[in-house]
Order: sequence, then C-alpha cells, then structure tokens
Amino acid sequence: MLLSSSSLLPSGPPWHYWRAGHPDVKEMSMAQGTTLALPLHFHQEDQLAFLLSGCRHFFIAGQSIRLMAGQALLIPAGTPHLSKDDDPAHVGQTLCLNLYLTPDLCTDRADCAGLIQHYLGESERPSHVHLAAPPALPLPMQDGPFMDSIQTLARQANMSREAYSRRFQRHYGLAPQAFRLLQQLNHAKAQLRSGVSSLQAAMDAGFADQSHMGRLFRRTFGTTPGRYREGPVPH
Repeated sequence: MLLSSSSLLPSGPPWHYWRAGHPDVKEMSMAQGTTLALPLHFHQEDQLAFLLSGCRHFFIAGQSIRLMAGQALLIPAGTPHLSKDDDPAHVGQTLCLNLYLTPDLCTDRADCAGLIQHYLGESERPSHVHLAAPPALPLPMQDGPFMDSIQTLARQANMSREAYSRRFQRHYGLAPQAFRLLQQLNHAKAQLRSGVSSLQAAMDAGFADQSHMGRLFRRTFGTTPGRYREGPVPH
C-alpha cells in the first residue's frame, strides 16, 4: 500500500486516523499544519513517527528529540511523551505520518525504515531513525486494562501512598491518576477502533459521560471520537 505524501487530508481536526489492514499495524495517522502539538500521552502500541516535511519537537522522559523532515522516531508502547510546535515561520507546514504497531514488531532502525518504505515507497527511506527508550519503572503494575488503586499498588511496593506517587511521577513524568486517565482513553480508543459507539466506548472505559470523554479524547489525540471511529482514508 503506497500513500501519497502530497495528498490533501480531509477538513476538520488536524489529526486523521485510519485502519491499515495489516495484522501488526493496528492503525495509521497523518497530520498536516503548523499546530500539531499534543499533550503528554501514551499508546498501547509502539508508535513509529515519520516526518515528511517541517519539524516536530518531542519530549520523552526528560529527553528532547527534534524530528526533522526525512527522520523517524520509534516510541515504545506505554511510553509517555508530548510534542510541541516549532516556529512555523522557520519550519513552515509540517506533514507527519504515524504507524501504530504491535509492540516489539520493529526492533531496530532497519525494521523501521523498511516499514516506512512499504507504505510510502522506496524514495521515502528515512535519513535517520531515533529509538526512544521505554521508561524504567521499578514499581508493581498489572496486566489488566487499568491500573489498580494507588493504595493497592503502594502496599504491593511496601511504600506509603505518597512515596509511591512521588516515585511514579518521577519515573513516568505524570501522576498515577493522570496515567490511569490515559489508560481509560486508550481503552476507549481501542473500543472505537473495533466499531463500538462513542457512548458505549465512554461507558466501557469508565467515563462519567460521553462529552467528558470527547473533550479529553480530542485534546489528547487531536481528533474527535466520532471522526476517529469513522477512520477516514486519505486520498
């Protein structure tokens, strides 16, 4: 499947998601504009970002990574990160493609480059692929969709609730409550991807109402739950 890097994206929010039709590429997204910044968040999948034009500035575990046109970045699943916009007067329009992958599908730079070329063609081989390291969190977690209560996790770690929260904040860059909220959003995202309605996805993820989820969803992922569920395919 080859995508045109010069395609015009549908109108509306800057981020557009669609299904890749590949068992290990859960979905793809593309965004174009001068304001593509997203707040601190993480994904259930590995994220492979490739910049076709412009510049994106990522912050991961205190590390700053400036992604320039022709470069790619692999962010491991569960790794909190945020991005900021550089001055559009200097970088112009930014066009970014993201692949959301089965964790550990791509383990080195050659794997990442090959996957990007598969979707964009041989001429789009990345000039460099940055590999972000997952955060080291020596704290007990669990395999369920949502983390346990902070009190339970602190007890498992033989720590007070306050000490556990401080260490969690230090390692992940966000408080345990914020981490759980992002887990809820990722759960809703997976539900929407499977075709569940926005209302049902909000209920399944534990949100008080659909509008609350919608506001947080757009702020975190750059699009609305409805548009995400539709999964528009770029021209």
